[in-house]
Amino acid sequence: MCIRDSFSTVWLAKDLKHESYVALKIQKSAQNYMEAAFDEVEILEQVSTKWKTKEWQESYRQYESAKEISSDSCNCIQLLNSFIQYGPNGKHFVMVFEISGVNLLEVIKRYNYRGIPLPLVRTVTRQMLIGLDYLHRICHIIHTDLKPENVVVCLSKEELRDIVTKGQFGSNKSEYKH
Repeated sequence: MCIRDSFSTVWLAKDLKHESYVALKIQKSAQNYMEAAFDEVEILEQVSTKWKTKEWQESYRQYESAKEISSDSCNCIQLLNSFIQYGPNGKHFVMVFEISGVNLLEVIKRYNYRGIPLPLVRTVTRQMLIGLDYLHRICHIIHTDLKPENVVVCLSKEELRDIVTKGQFGSNKSEYKH
C-alpha cells in the first residue's frame, strides 16, 4: 500500500523484529527535502517522548481519570524511528511511524459532506483538543496547519487486518465507532 504527496511516499511495512505493522514515510532525495525532514524529526521526537513527563501525566489524569497513560494519551502520531536510506535516486530520509487510519477529510467524504454524527464529532473534537493541549503546553509546539487532511483516526485491529489482507480500508460508514 502506497500513498504519495509532494514531498514523500508512505508505505505500509511489517516490522519483523517487533511483529507489527508500521508506516514508512520516505522523503524525496533533494537536499531541501532532507533538511525539512531533519526539522520534522526534531519536532516529532519531542512529541514522541514528552508524554512521559510528570506534568503531562497529571494533566491527562484530569481528562481521563481511569485510563492508563501511554504514548497514545497525547493523541498525536508517534515517530518510532528514523534513518537515511541510500538508493539509486540518491539519499532518502525515512521516518517510521505507528500506523494510522484515514484522515478526517476521508471521514467527511464518507458521509457525503452532509455532516458527521454528533457523537463522533464530540469524540474527535475532544481528542483533538487534548492533542493540541499536549503539543502547546507540554511540547511548546504550535500546530500551524490544522485541517481535516492533517487529522488522522486510529485504526482498530480489524481495520489493520483489512489493510494487510486487502490492501485497503473498507468504505462502510458504520466502521467509524464513537
